[in-house]
Amino acid sequence: MEKSITIGTVCFLIDVEEQKVLFLERASEPMKGLFTGVGGKTHFEEDIYDSCLREIKEETGYDAGQLQLKGVIKTISEQRDSSWILFVYTCREYTGQQIDSPEGKLHWVPIDDIYDQNLIGFIREIIADILEETTFIEATLEHDKDGEVLN
Repeated sequence: MEKSITIGTVCFLIDVEEQKVLFLERASEPMKGLFTGVGGKTHFEEDIYDSCLREIKEETGYDAGQLQLKGVIKTISEQRDSSWILFVYTCREYTGQQIDSPEGKLHWVPIDDIYDQNLIGFIREIIADILEETTFIEATLEHDKDGEVLN
């Protein structure tokens, strides 16, 4: 089997006024039932930023405004059967009506309650840095089937 790397995006929408962050509870494997941001694969011919805007629209119904790039993370699964390069964004400006996501259930989580959620392991590791205004992260990590960081 030829190994490949998937390019993708993940975005955390932030309701500044309510101090909440939008999470997606995944409806399917891998990592079914775990919380992450919205996002997905970037198509071959697609700009990475535009890919993130498209994924936000498809998964939430929102039209996102200015995205802020917060990090670039390479993930490698423990089984060595999956590797992603994820461009991680936040978004504080969005309009429109929230829809039922085809990817899972959307949850607006108060910032103070984020660590009480069933977060994908590597999201738990990076979310504080992602939400910090001035921090940019770059990392390569190996994870198990639940996204728990192994290395």
